[in-house]
Amino acid sequence: MTPHQALHTAAQLLVAPPVSMRRCWQRGCAALTRLALEQGLQRYWQRTAAGIAHLPMRHQLLALALDRFAGPEAARIAGAVWHGLSRAMHHHTYELPPTTAELQNWHRDVSRLLTALAERTPATS
Repeated sequence: MTPHQALHTAAQLLVAPPVSMRRCWQRGCAALTRLALEQGLQRYWQRTAAGIAHLPMRHQLLALALDRFAGPEAARIAGAVWHGLSRAMHHHTYELPPTTAELQNWHRDVSRLLTALAERTPATS
């Protein structure tokens, strides 16, 4: 599944969740959106700095903030979205699932971020 496909499927869950997912569609949407973000970052790193692609996500987000890569604003958005989606994916009996508005905002942010990263040319040393 490509990042675009994952985002498309997540968007479909936001609009019309299937009856079979009535209690878990929010977490499914969060998982697909995070998958799209992670795969999009993986593709970005393969193009720009292949050695970073195999590091843990926290390290990738730190590296993303460097000016030679995406910069601090893109890294801030990516970090906030990734942490929010990660938190939303975990089911705890005392927590409510993410709201539709939260999911829509995360989806929008990931879509914009992946578009911006796809348009960036590889950094030169």
